[in-house]
Amino acid sequence: MTEEFSRVAMLVAPKRIELRRETPPAASPGGIVIRVRAALTDGTDLKTYRRGHPKMPMPTRFGHEFCGDVAAVGAGVTAFRAGDAVMCVHTAPCGTCYWCLHGQEELCESIMPAMVLGAYSDSLALPKRIVDRNCYRKPVDVSYPEGAFLEPLSCVMHSLAMLAPVAGSTVVVLGNGAFGILHALLLQRRGVDVLLFGRRAQRVAFARELGLESFYTGTVAMRDLILERTEGRGADGVIECTGSPEMWEAAPSHVRRGGTVSFFAGLPGDARVSFLAARLHYDEVRLLAPFHFTPADVRAAFDAIAARTLPLSRLITHRVRLNDIVDAFTRLDAGEGLKALIEP
Repeated sequence: MTEEFSRVAMLVAPKRIELRRETPPAASPGGIVIRVRAALTDGTDLKTYRRGHPKMPMPTRFGHEFCGDVAAVGAGVTAFRAGDAVMCVHTAPCGTCYWCLHGQEELCESIMPAMVLGAYSDSLALPKRIVDRNCYRKPVDVSYPEGAFLEPLSCVMHSLAMLAPVAGSTVVVLGNGAFGILHALLLQRRGVDVLLFGRRAQRVAFARELGLESFYTGTVAMRDLILERTEGRGADGVIECTGSPEMWEAAPSHVRRGGTVSFFAGLPGDARVSFLAARLHYDEVRLLAPFHFTPADVRAAFDAIAARTLPLSRLITHRVRLNDIVDAFTRLDAGEGLKALIEP
């Protein structure tokens, strides 16, 4: 690369971001360097901004949803060349550990330690394992911001692969943030009867504009509505997207006997929740907790983005330059918008 320096946003303390200048990264053997064209915020980034992250001691780079152009390639790279527009995620499984060999690549023992963070920057170096398994050429008709949805959409694909909803079933999505809306959009396209609940009235209205059945929890009796829509049985599935201990504990009460609850949104590492044992045992209510994604989920997300049937750009509610990243997180922290687009 010819740049003298690369800017990178560093979280140095809760709610304190510094934009630093560093030597531009170099491509490792089998790896590439991405010139970031679009980076998106998400709920994990916002929670990290507010209180830090147990797996990321501060100061830390952060941001992990991105899309850009190949700026440099390392020795041995033949699939890409400088100038290619690419869509990538920030991890890939090793392929050799116990979990990889037993079909659980999302739990690869090196997923977290080898995670590449720092999407809020001018450039980002990706290692060989990501280039080999989770990097794709961006279709010409897909914008860079749309391409940056590859990572969050991969998480949703993994979530739905675990839940395995069938057409005609009823699934309740709790939480109307970006992840809740993405779940609802994909479920709707699979022929599922989706009920999306949230506590932000503005997002309820926005979801309705997208064609979703969306309800404001401040004015609707959620359980009564679910029972009414399911002839008194309860939903076939519930997806918890709020990351609230109270909602985790309430979720099993909304499914039918034999129903499934999926805890998509995580809780703080020291959080504990409790459930009524009889509800789980005698009614065979199943609990799932999807984490991360596999290369197959990334491929499914890529195909969905390439098909251009999802209104991804509409989920971006404000955009700022990298120099103004503090403003983006200040607004998100105040409850404004869904996702911010950070453009170097």
